[in-house]
Amino acid sequence: MADMNATVHFSIKYDGPALAAHQMDVRELAPALIALSNLLEEANKTAYPDSSEVRVQVKGNFKGGSFGVDFIALQTIGQQIVSMLSGPGATAAANLSGILQGLGLLGGGAVGLIGLIKWLNGRKPTAIIKTGDFEVFEIHTSEEVETFEIDLVTARLFRSRIVKQALARVLRPLEQDGIDVFASGLDGVTQNVVTKAELPAFMEAAQEADVVSDITSERILLQVESAVFKDGNKWRLSDGSNTFFATISDDQFIARVESGSERFGKGDLLVVNLRRVQSITDAGLKTEMTVEKVIEHKAPLQHPLI
Repeated sequence: MADMNATVHFSIKYDGPALAAHQMDVRELAPALIALSNLLEEANKTAYPDSSEVRVQVKGNFKGGSFGVDFIALQTIGQQIVSMLSGPGATAAANLSGILQGLGLLGGGAVGLIGLIKWLNGRKPTAIIKTGDFEVFEIHTSEEVETFEIDLVTARLFRSRIVKQALARVLRPLEQDGIDVFASGLDGVTQNVVTKAELPAFMEAAQEADVVSDITSERILLQVESAVFKDGNKWRLSDGSNTFFATISDDQFIARVESGSERFGKGDLLVVNLRRVQSITDAGLKTEMTVEKVIEHKAPLQHPLI
């Protein structure tokens, strides 16, 4: 049997007064279209490492109504018998849809990677909790805990700096005067996804590091070597083998410290839930430590008398 293709049709559109005549400078459009192709290829590698390569083709003519383009995303299926319900063809088509949904390119802008970056708006998640086939991002404020739930495909895309950089390049035409909205959707039906005012969040996300490891260890015993009582400063802690700096994100513990109900002496111990995030930046490997919860505050270890 000859090779077959799984396909998904989708559309994008740029809108604004500069595009009233349905014309767009090719110097702005061409890099954005190349970035869109790179975005889907990299998203496919990130979300489904063992699947076939994804290619993007323009479908038909450029359309009026702002400035829109229809695309076909294709994934080649090798020579094999293809089951319409459960075989590679169905899997490839589901993967393609999963990628577009994971990116948030099927319209609306409230879900997927696009929705997550808009919700974060430059903020760093306080905690990320995996629950079955989903991850829940939490941001703790003084008044409440904000949450945003994503599927595991979106979670993988969020952790890829290359994916976020490609997405930022797709949105870069919004930097131009008179181009105010990027929209996307299925089969020519698009909805507002990203506005000019929201663009900075995507540019900032593109500079974030690639997260390669994100592990939270529970009930870790740490010794306080230096407690810092200014907002945003990190404490110097030791696990008995290594000394490191860590952010304290337990708001209740910080409130007790500020009120004076938690007092520290040399060598005090903390039993904590400790989050360790390793990432790759342009400067190399980076490790960030965060104490997410202080479970217990203990007195210093007592050495036996001889």
